[in-house]
Amino acid sequence: MVSDKIKIEDEELVVLEEVNKDARKKEVSKQVNSDDGLVVIEDPVVVDRNVEDDDIVVKFESLNVKGNPSGVEESGNESDDLFVDAAEIKKEDEESIGELLYASACQLYIFDSVAEKFVLQESSAKVSLYNIGKFDFWFAVNSNSTELGTAINTNINPTFNASKLSFIFNYSFSSVTLSYMLVFENKSRYNLFKAEWCKIFWMSLSKRSWADITKEEQNYVLESAIEIEKQLDEILDSDSGQERNISEDSEEEESEEDDEHSKRIISSVRFEESEQDKSASAGNRSLNVAFKSNRYFVVRDDKVGVFKKAEDDDMEMEFVTAITGIKTLHGKRLDPYSPMLYMEDTSLLMQEGSSSNKIFKMDLNRGEIVEEWSTGDKNVVQYCPSKKFDQTTSEQTFLGLSDKALFRIDPRLNTPNKVVQDQSKEYSTKTNFTSIGTSENGYIALGSASGNIKLYDRLGIRAKTSIPSLGQEIKHISSSADGRWLLAVCEKSLLLMDLTIKTGKNEGGIGFLKSFPAAENVKTYILTVSPEHTLYIEDFTKKSLSFTNAYFNTGIGQKEETIITSTGPFAIIWSIDKVLKNDAVPYHVRRYKSDVVEDNFEFGSASEVVVTLKNDVSLAKTENFKKPSKKVLFPNGNINDFYG
Repeated sequence: MVSDKIKIEDEELVVLEEVNKDARKKEVSKQVNSDDGLVVIEDPVVVDRNVEDDDIVVKFESLNVKGNPSGVEESGNESDDLFVDAAEIKKEDEESIGELLYASACQLYIFDSVAEKFVLQESSAKVSLYNIGKFDFWFAVNSNSTELGTAINTNINPTFNASKLSFIFNYSFSSVTLSYMLVFENKSRYNLFKAEWCKIFWMSLSKRSWADITKEEQNYVLESAIEIEKQLDEILDSDSGQERNISEDSEEEESEEDDEHSKRIISSVRFEESEQDKSASAGNRSLNVAFKSNRYFVVRDDKVGVFKKAEDDDMEMEFVTAITGIKTLHGKRLDPYSPMLYMEDTSLLMQEGSSSNKIFKMDLNRGEIVEEWSTGDKNVVQYCPSKKFDQTTSEQTFLGLSDKALFRIDPRLNTPNKVVQDQSKEYSTKTNFTSIGTSENGYIALGSASGNIKLYDRLGIRAKTSIPSLGQEIKHISSSADGRWLLAVCEKSLLLMDLTIKTGKNEGGIGFLKSFPAAENVKTYILTVSPEHTLYIEDFTKKSLSFTNAYFNTGIGQKEETIITSTGPFAIIWSIDKVLKNDAVPYHVRRYKSDVVEDNFEFGSASEVVVTLKNDVSLAKTENFKKPSKKVLFPNGNINDFYG
């Protein structure tokens, strides 16, 4: 999947993406110091670890970047384990790598994480793409003194910028993540590389031949990689581009309010756990926000914690009660999974891990399971309200999804199997459905492991629109209330889809109700974290990016303005307005002291969010989220953090 969110200002580039931690042997780069500037080092230099961060060049002082942008003298200490040697990609051995699919001349830049800009590394380099068999592909950059190579996959986090004819990617070795940029001489070379990359990247993810998909599907994959144009008619009722909810301060400083453990955190000791129980616990697992009442429900092991906003301080979280020792009707311990609020927030539906064809109903007033429902031979992978806001009503039916079927569940049926047989859509082949979401009017969106998405205006008929795969599994999916927007979550990216039909006889309609013309594809905005921000996040967490469920702000009669998700200890919000305006960095972040399990908006608000951590629950305002920078993403970072 390719993102096009990059901007170059003066010498500074805002970038993104992350890197391949376990690519093959050739993936690590051989590095050599030369008079021409930084290349990868054979005998790297180690900075004195006792020197304060302000006095050293984090990461780059050891690499002899051309021009020494951080202005620090090189230390003389040496280490054998800072970098690992890599398999060289000799020019005479190129044929042994595999079938050469593309090669072009380019310039190579590297991101200086201290100066927070790209610096020229090689004025004359060559980028090559290889087919190494069985839908595996290889990406290499070579010059007289630099040799980089890696398997092509999502960890590269590829990002294009047409205005600068550039391609930015992340590269990892020995637990170190770097960001590089290729700049092409002219538009022709840039476009050829981009087209070939998109095809190869799609094939590497889907494990299918490019020739196997239709021309329309090919166009959708290629169009999704094109830079987003600034079109005022696509902006959601923007009022002069001003953001009410997200701070626009250019200089973001840490404040006392950033200590979330002051008064806004509710510790999970409220779950009535001893210290021994707490250490043995898997931690908080999910978050559900009530629509009808001031309540938040957090699942932890075989418990449900109930929280609320304090009456005298709307940013103070209070503990209400813990429902502990949850058991089935037969007395078996039940660890709830996939909880869903139901029947005006009076009940909580849930599954247990070992029984995917059973759904349990908990009465929240009684604090116990009161009903168990079977779905027969259908193993439920996910379920959701028949309509987006059914949670606010007494509606009893809801939708279930198996790997190849969509069906209605009605607990009132006087049979053990609660599936409504004449309100079911089953596919003869395994479609590998993974996720389901509905709109206010009951339009249905289904995501799949292959990345395909199907849109229905109602249950039991053929899909009105099928959106081709961009190569990655859809982990979670949700619709705006009116059905215009669709939000799909992949491992390292979010897909924001505009379902409005813009041409043909169905112009002005939406993909839930009408099919798109053959010549028009769903406009898809790929939301990612920029490569240089990914560098900071991965070096701070020592883990790859992995997005949790993402949500629009939502409320009856409320327009969707903002998107929230998280990765590791970072909660992230995207401004839809900024995405449509092609803002260089359309997201803000908030860092917590432990990983975010799930976050969501307060119902009816675009400015207040609820955040569940492993052992805590928190409230926050979106205005306190910060523009991403080294200071925010990698606080107090030093050479130990990068190489230690």
